[in-house]
Amino acid sequence: MLSTIKKQILMIGEKPMQTLSDRKATTQTHLQNIPPVVYQTWEVNYFGKTHFAEIEKFRDLNPDLSFELFAKEKLEAYMEEVWGNHPIYPIFQKSKFGPMFADIFRYCILLERGGFYFDISKGCSVSVSSLCAANSTGLISYEAHDCVVIPNIKAIERMTHPEKYILQWGIGFAKGHPILQKLIENICEYYPYFKGKSFAIPKNAILSLTGPGMFTKTIREFFNEAADENLTQAGIDFNGSGIYSLKGSWVRYATVPAYTTANSTIIVD
Repeated sequence: MLSTIKKQILMIGEKPMQTLSDRKATTQTHLQNIPPVVYQTWEVNYFGKTHFAEIEKFRDLNPDLSFELFAKEKLEAYMEEVWGNHPIYPIFQKSKFGPMFADIFRYCILLERGGFYFDISKGCSVSVSSLCAANSTGLISYEAHDCVVIPNIKAIERMTHPEKYILQWGIGFAKGHPILQKLIENICEYYPYFKGKSFAIPKNAILSLTGPGMFTKTIREFFNEAADENLTQAGIDFNGSGIYSLKGSWVRYATVPAYTTANSTIIVD
């Protein structure tokens, strides 16, 4: 982690902040089932110079994909309009941390519209569509971290890395994919356990309810019940091409505190 003084010095070179606009695809895609659009979200739509340049570089690498950013107000308007009558909406409203909003949003918009989602601080060194076959119904990848809870036997047989967590900072799905439907149902089902409860390490609880923990659990359940041979499993960290932290992405926390600093608090009312 950068020291406070070093951050303050580096911040001088990151200003003025750059406004990020949506971008339309400029070439045709070979994808048949997954819509060629990447959804992203952050509190605001402006970023430090270095981070902005890295986001644009990622976009340049994917000319067959459109990119749409949902800043806070746009995200909240979408959730109310499309999901306002669904049980997931009050959970979204009562969530206390930004990553929970982003988690729920990505599952909801991909279920409703289909497409890809990437965290604004993440990317790939290869084009996203190159990771998918034309008939792919989804794109998932695995974290390098082992998960000590083993899946059921059928899921083990159908997963390429059943011993790993499944990352969800970069995912893609066809519209209406059953994994997303089950994922949203699982969050709603487990919500009462987390409601109003204080956690010593809120980050871990968030990962369990809406993050990679719940994502991994749901996909394991899916593979235990059914096989989807067209769901692309792109190795670990997108076959080594995943970029976990874009250069300069730390600047986004200059005005929005990181959720990892919280302790002994509730994550959802």
